Amino acid sequence: MQNELKIQNSASVPPEDCVFCKIISRKLPAAVVHQDQDYIAFMDRHPFSEGHTLVCPIRHGETVWDMTEPEIGGLFALASRISKAIIRATSSDGFRFVQNNGEAANQVVAHVHVHIIPVKLSNKGLWMDRKSVQFEDLRAMAERIQKALVN
Repeated sequence: MQNELKIQNSASVPPEDCVFCKIISRKLPAAVVHQDQDYIAFMDRHPFSEGHTLVCPIRHGETVWDMTEPEIGGLFALASRISKAIIRATSSDGFRFVQNNGEAANQVVAHVHVHIIPVKLSNKGLWMDRKSVQFEDLRAMAERIQKALVN
């Protein structure tokens, strides 16, 4: 008998209380870059850099272990597509994918998500702090990324 693996996450909440589920259902505002029947991409409210975007599945699940392999593939395929648009929109030199699972890994919202964080060569090796950004600026960036999104 195998032991069930469990990831500790004090941010665990039912879907009806999940901040990302509320964004998906439009109960909370977000600067949405893309949404389809399976995934949503929107601007991080406290970005590490200009263009910092989150991509997450519509279906609630806390970690990648709550997803099927095709769902994980779809999540990262969309993240890759969105990353190209972010680079075009921000004229960045590179980007990071960050995907945290569990409290020990700094997962703050217990809904699977991938951070796409654009970086400039001038910031190579520097620690990045979260920034305070006006919501209208996030909306404007989301529009720039949408325009740069190539199917």
